Amino acid sequence: MKFKKIIKSRVREKREEMDLTQQELGDLVGVSRQTIYYIEKGDYNPSLILAFKIADILKTPVNNLFYREPIIKDKVESLSIKEMKDIADKLNMNQEKVVSLSEIDETDLLKEFEIKELEKIAKELGYSLEELFQKD
Repeated sequence: MKFKKIIKSRVREKREEMDLTQQELGDLVGVSRQTIYYIEKGDYNPSLILAFKIADILKTPVNNLFYREPIIKDKVESLSIKEMKDIADKLNMNQEKVVSLSEIDETDLLKEFEIKELEKIAKELGYSLEELFQKD
């Protein structure tokens, strides 16, 4: 899944805040130093999976890294529960972490879904409805 537009990112800014080199970040997310360089320049379109990996390593939501182009926000916000689960599986991450990296707000979910639908979603993710909205 590739983004259709070239995006400008804050990856460099966040990477430098964490004292990581391009090589170190590349190693952590499984890509070359050159790939990180081109992402930071806005010359490379990262896959959604790669965007989530980078966000996880840099400990920030995806939209904080790729906020300059609304395509990222739209892409993340339009993810279905199944797509989130697939991303979590591919990243060996729990679904809760993927949701938190996506910055999906429980209020938005409540507006969009009926309680029965939310119960079904929670069950699909392996949670009770209460656990789904439990604050840490």
